[in-house]
Amino acid sequence: MSNELELRSPAVPGLGAAAALSIGAGVIHAAMVGVHAEHPTLARLFIAAAVFQIGWGLVALTRPNRLLALVGVLGNAGAFAFWLTTRLTDVSIIDGLESSEAASFVDTTCALLGLAAALTAAMVLARRDAVLRAFSVAPFALVATMLTVPAMIVGADHNAGGHDTEAAGAEHAAGEDHAVTGEQQAAVAGEAQAATGEDHAVGQEHAAGEDHAAGEDPAVAEDEQAAGEEHAAGEKHATGEEHATGEEEHAAAATDWPRPYDPAKPLDIDGVKGVSGQQQAWATALIDRTQKDLPMYASTDEAYAAGYRSIGDADTGVEHYINYSYLADGVSLDPTKAESLVYQVDGKQRTLVSAMFIAEPEYASATDPELTELAGPLITWHTHENLCWTGGEDGPIVVGTADRQEDCPEGSVLTGGGKPMAHVWIAPHECGPFAALEGHGAGQVGDGTTTRTDVCSQGHHADGEDANAGKKGDPEAQAVAPKRYDPKKPIDLSGVKGVSLEQQARAENLIAITLNRLPKYASTDTAYADGFRSIGDAATGYEHYINWSYINDEHELNPDFPESLVYQADPETGERTLVS
Repeated sequence: MSNELELRSPAVPGLGAAAALSIGAGVIHAAMVGVHAEHPTLARLFIAAAVFQIGWGLVALTRPNRLLALVGVLGNAGAFAFWLTTRLTDVSIIDGLESSEAASFVDTTCALLGLAAALTAAMVLARRDAVLRAFSVAPFALVATMLTVPAMIVGADHNAGGHDTEAAGAEHAAGEDHAVTGEQQAAVAGEAQAATGEDHAVGQEHAAGEDHAAGEDPAVAEDEQAAGEEHAAGEKHATGEEHATGEEEHAAAATDWPRPYDPAKPLDIDGVKGVSGQQQAWATALIDRTQKDLPMYASTDEAYAAGYRSIGDADTGVEHYINYSYLADGVSLDPTKAESLVYQVDGKQRTLVSAMFIAEPEYASATDPELTELAGPLITWHTHENLCWTGGEDGPIVVGTADRQEDCPEGSVLTGGGKPMAHVWIAPHECGPFAALEGHGAGQVGDGTTTRTDVCSQGHHADGEDANAGKKGDPEAQAVAPKRYDPKKPIDLSGVKGVSLEQQARAENLIAITLNRLPKYASTDTAYADGFRSIGDAATGYEHYINWSYINDEHELNPDFPESLVYQADPETGERTLVS
């Protein structure tokens, strides 16, 4: 009889506090059901959690007993354990939880309230009455309310603002991600190198994660040059509509794309012509996932430990790391397993700015409908057919792009990159969240007719343009004042009037290759051994060495076969420093 009276006694210290905490967690779960309405199974789990936590809390308040405390421990601890699992790993069997998620204020508050309820109920079971007598219901109810109300407000704003788009787009992604997650296929070594055809040709990516517009379709570039059109930063080249071919419709539909992108501001991809609601939701979810997950590789040490290796292009202002094991792993568009990482270079510092996703081997065409329909004209999938590669200690190294005759620098080979690729930026970019290079080496759409929709000519509001206003009759006024050149900084030849985007890209590429290859002649002894001879002009402050056998050879603008080397001559020490 005494035991029965004890079990039914309303005086169970601490159980009321546990009940208040549990009710708070349940209310948050109930409020978030609508946010996950697109995923019925997940929504039902939220409903079940809300019903249990609120229901248990009410029963514990009105009919407290220690056996009820055991139920509270199991239920609330289970809810916390499930939440923790979804933050640490993928739960592929539940629609909407296919990818692990980072903890947010709303779900963390809910989880911690449940955990606190479980711990308090556990203390009730352990009969820590001396401590629990201080756990009156009122303070805990107040704390639970102070946490629950802000969490509900934040959750509502998050949903109304459209930021929780991963839930909205996940169902679509689950149905369409099959386009890029086919079964793993074996690839020969040449294919693996081809797949690393980076979205940034050497010498053509620039600081702050910004690509320099380096040439769209040559015919388009010529049309624009003839028309004298100059484009302000962040503008796209509205040339898609000038083409009569049916293949141009995809590009022409995106007449207001791309737009400047800043992760710190609300995402602006609404209302792009030719983009469906599902495609917009899918694209937004991909951006959100990349913003959330890619920073796990913020340090190149972390990337290296995960298997990423540099392709040796830091001289261009950005450095690319490839994980070759991800090129045919059956996983695509997963920021935790991005095939390529892009880092901005500032001296020895590297700042992660972008992921570059490479489609699985079965998708060899950049115009494969299963790829292009994922996000419509928001993303231009493209391939690389003109990159030059050589061997390195950690893997293949890209040394530049082939010339018009498809010749590569000596010691490198032309490897066609047949794998479709696409970018997602986590740093501000004037050409949008999916921006890529535009020009020679920037990648080809694949069918030779489609205009890229990620084209954006930044920098063509040229420096000095305003200063030259009204001087159109002066030929010198038509040229932009030269920019100071520092080979330690990213290469930037943008904004020169009369220079097409493709010409700009070729010039930048020549500089990048020269910076990479010419230093082998840093010593005049090495130059002499290779056939270079001084013309005896050191008294001028510079001494030129000429290799007469290169004057009439077949090589032109090739840093491996320079006709002349220029050394700065120090008259006091006699030292020679290679400068050009």
